[in-house]
Amino acid sequence: MDFEFLYEADLVLWVILFIGTGLFVYLYKILFNEKWYQLLISYRIIIFFILGIMLLNPVINFSGEKEKKLDWAIFIDNSASIKYHQIPSINAVQLGIQSLVNQLSEKNISYQLYQFADKIQKVNTPKLIGNGVTTNIGIIPEKIKQIENQIAGAVIISDGLITEGKNPIKDFQQFDFPIHTIGIGEGSKLVDVMIESIDIPTVVLKSDWVDVNITIQSVGNIGDRLSVSLYNNSELQGSKHIRLMGMESKKDVNFRFRPKEIGKQQYEVRISSVEDEIDIQNNRQEFSLLVLKDQYKVALLTGSPNKNTSVLKRKLKNNPRVALDHFIRITETRFRPAIKSFWESPYELIIFDNYPIKPLSSDFVRILGKKLLSNQSALFLILGPNQSIVSLNGITSILGVVTEDSTIESNRFYWEFLDEQIDAGGNFPPLKQSILISGKEASSDTLAVSEKGWPLWLRNQNGNIRTMIWASPELNTLYFHDQKLSQEGSFSAIWNQAISWLLKSGGEHENFFRLNKNRYQQGEMVQITGTQPFEKTQNETENIIINVMHGSTDIITRDISYNIEEQRWIGEFRAPGPGEYNYSIQLGSNQDSIQTGTFQILESQIELNQVYLNKKLLATISNSTNGQFFVWGSRDSLFNKINPEVRREFKAEIIKFNESRVLLIIMILLLCIEWFIRRNRGLS
Repeated sequence: MDFEFLYEADLVLWVILFIGTGLFVYLYKILFNEKWYQLLISYRIIIFFILGIMLLNPVINFSGEKEKKLDWAIFIDNSASIKYHQIPSINAVQLGIQSLVNQLSEKNISYQLYQFADKIQKVNTPKLIGNGVTTNIGIIPEKIKQIENQIAGAVIISDGLITEGKNPIKDFQQFDFPIHTIGIGEGSKLVDVMIESIDIPTVVLKSDWVDVNITIQSVGNIGDRLSVSLYNNSELQGSKHIRLMGMESKKDVNFRFRPKEIGKQQYEVRISSVEDEIDIQNNRQEFSLLVLKDQYKVALLTGSPNKNTSVLKRKLKNNPRVALDHFIRITETRFRPAIKSFWESPYELIIFDNYPIKPLSSDFVRILGKKLLSNQSALFLILGPNQSIVSLNGITSILGVVTEDSTIESNRFYWEFLDEQIDAGGNFPPLKQSILISGKEASSDTLAVSEKGWPLWLRNQNGNIRTMIWASPELNTLYFHDQKLSQEGSFSAIWNQAISWLLKSGGEHENFFRLNKNRYQQGEMVQITGTQPFEKTQNETENIIINVMHGSTDIITRDISYNIEEQRWIGEFRAPGPGEYNYSIQLGSNQDSIQTGTFQILESQIELNQVYLNKKLLATISNSTNGQFFVWGSRDSLFNKINPEVRREFKAEIIKFNESRVLLIIMILLLCIEWFIRRNRGLS
């Protein structure tokens, strides 16, 4: 320890100190009986003494040398693959690591224990349960970087499998101390074939070819010839034979087909299994495809022109994908144009407008039923002012409804939608209901009901045949009411939903996004892609967000970014734990979802596809840091390489009195005490 003054004392200072000391002794003697005054003078002298010390600014230098014991950082793999090794088992690994830790303590080797999978956690004792979703060895050098001044080296106990993150070899090369590795498991891989992704458009036209790209991954020693098949429901669309190479290789398989039906079609890709495959659930994947027609033929049959007729023609003609044929009844047997062309032409949708006015013959009903079946047509009946219960006799069986023989009031009634998904504001004008109907089939679905409880808007589906009925002659009232609104109202909600459902085109503006498959393994990367559904002006300010929910709980929220090169939206997230999940996609801060869907996470883990010892990686890590790789059976040889290590540290500390907060606080405290004594004694 050295003591010195930062500033040298001059003659004036010594004279002042000498005079001050003499004055203090003199006052102390003459005021010998006044103890409180002596105390006051003592406080004043101490204050001046501290002030003098701070003016002289003495400096004390402390220096010394000490030894610091360095730790060995032990990183233990706790990922899912650890518990699926047959040799050694997870219990054997647990006992072996506990024995290694005990030997470290016996040899007085200081250590720090860490367990890692997708994250690193410091622990006091090893507790292996193999619950990590993935293995990210790349986070180990990041942790070592944080503690490199405290450790003598590191030991990694792992099977060396990387299922997440980058290859960490270059990151390990930056350290100048040894990193030893102990390998768990055997070098042979288990065998598995899996569908990694399916790339296909979300919406296509029936006349177009559809290209399906399937990526298949195979791990383990595989040399078999397998078949890949594509099914539409239970009908085989195509099959190809491929030969897989294993060793985590990937192979693309392409199918091309034309859809046979319109609407939302379900497809499934199937791969034949191989011997000793550990998981065959991932050999099948389903996907859906919305098939639309480029143009729909619609027939409008008007029994007698009315106020609804012009509205219906206007809406149908304004749809560029609708080709309209309008047949107007002139007499009971004559139409303009001739009804013959109606029977000879196939239609996707037939609309009865104020038709029939009189009961149809049994032959007409029978031929109409055959036409609906053969052409897979939909039927939409919109009641008109000239229709009655009698005029509907016969056709109600096709519509799937029954009429009620009851006296109809001429008053208008308020009504409401029953489907919660229909958002039309809620301010609806009252309507007349000329005929009372109810659903005949169990599959009948009432979409709107009057305040009297009678269905106003009802639809029915029998097989592939869809029918619908609107039971008020005042549909035009809703149309003109909508014209006064600044947004879409009740007529738009009814018309848009009716046409999209009847033409099986519903969802063409909703199925923009799709997941790369519908079934995943825990820890696998889920990829979502989408087409461009928005205006270009919105892209610059809005972003797309996907929310993943388990039940009613939100567990994942991710942004989906637009890739300019690929001209589509791309996003990804890692599959959580096993179970059924829902997802919703929304535009920016808008709470309304533009698309929803579901997917499934299997109990099998992505790591199970690669349960083997990656000796090459672990040995490379050790060799690049002057460490050594040990197989599990020779792990005790590790103690030939690690020993207790210390680091000598030189410590120097300088204390400057004029920077001491303690002296300043003492001086302030003494001043306060002196002030208190003087006030108590009546001194100024």
